Amino acid sequence: MKEILEILAPVLGEELAKDVIAHRKGLKCPLTARGAKALLKQYQLAGDPIAAAEHHLNMGWRGFSSEWMKPKGRTFHDSNNPMPLKTSANYGPAEIVSPPEPIAPEEAERRRQMVAKLRAEGVIGRTMQ
Repeated sequence: MKEILEILAPVLGEELAKDVIAHRKGLKCPLTARGAKALLKQYQLAGDPIAAAEHHLNMGWRGFSSEWMKPKGRTFHDSNNPMPLKTSANYGPAEIVSPPEPIAPEEAERRRQMVAKLRAEGVIGRTMQ
């Protein structure tokens, strides 16, 4: 344990390093010196090793990857929004999707007649029993 503490403590501080060691021991997955070096590297890759170690402990994970701290790039999407956002293939800024073009009056009439015919035949408008 002393060797592992010597690896983690200079970066995380003694108290947080002991917490990480105790956490792994509590999971019945004790930390080795090699594992401590790999874990510390991931903490440092996350940008803020102390915040990464605290997040690791708070989540109760055995291991840790710096990728887990990075935002996923997800954006809010409201299914009731009539103007959905479209992201470009190169993950650029979102664009507003233009509404569909109105259909010609002849096409609208053809569609109405088709729906009326299907209703008369009982294909649509039925309720399931």
